[in-house]
Amino acid sequence: MRILINGLLQFDSGKTTFSLHLLRELRNIGYDFRPLKPVAGHNVWYSFSTLLRSRELKILAGNDALKYYDETGMPVEEINPFAILFSPPDIEKIQMNIRLYNELISSGIPVMIRYYDCNKVYHLYSSVFYSIIPDSIRKPLEEFLEEVRAIETQPEKIRELIDSSSTLADYCVSKFLNSNLIIESYNDALAPTALSTKADLVFAVSPGKVFLLQDFNKVLQLFSSPPWNIKVSTFIKYSKVLSWKVYPAVNVIDKSLIDFISNKIEEEEKYKS
Repeated sequence: MRILINGLLQFDSGKTTFSLHLLRELRNIGYDFRPLKPVAGHNVWYSFSTLLRSRELKILAGNDALKYYDETGMPVEEINPFAILFSPPDIEKIQMNIRLYNELISSGIPVMIRYYDCNKVYHLYSSVFYSIIPDSIRKPLEEFLEEVRAIETQPEKIRELIDSSSTLADYCVSKFLNSNLIIESYNDALAPTALSTKADLVFAVSPGKVFLLQDFNKVLQLFSSPPWNIKVSTFIKYSKVLSWKVYPAVNVIDKSLIDFISNKIEEEEKYKS
């Protein structure tokens, strides 16, 4: 059983919180699922604690990957094959150029990437980017680069790898496709990779509601763009949906939704047998 979780909003839809509770609820009724966030990025300035944990674990790990790691104990690189670490610029180092500063704040400066090809973990960086980031975070970052033996490369190569992240991450997605999977997309992208669309159930999460996209594969055929370039808010306009309430704090998932998923798992198991 493969379950794809995406978000209706670009930020704070609640995908990871929902997925974690779903993992626990399914485990409680006897179904073990593997969490998979194929592509993820985070900003070291706003999530500095992740750098501290990454140094402890000797691998670049973002907020969501760490939550799944703490929940399951599975290797970070298998949870999140492709990770990008961003930093804001130091405005004085770009000659107080406010327009450029706002652009870089919005896009982030990729100070490090880590990807896993299902055989080996690679950490890469470009020193060119380090020339324009705040000194207060440069030193701990450089120490981490040494600790993981990161490979220096050209900024163009970093950008090229980021642009290819969905393809690179799919090498590992393919390895786990026959497992029980909960695949989390990023931001409001419909799916993080091509293989992630091979899901049995697709849920779009928003504050207060989760929607089952009933005719996912049929509607997907209407789009020519890759799934990571399709916004959930656009896709859902063409899809039939079922909805359930999502509650804050402990009771995050409606029991009827767990029953629905459980029935689907049983149906799949009967079909396989």
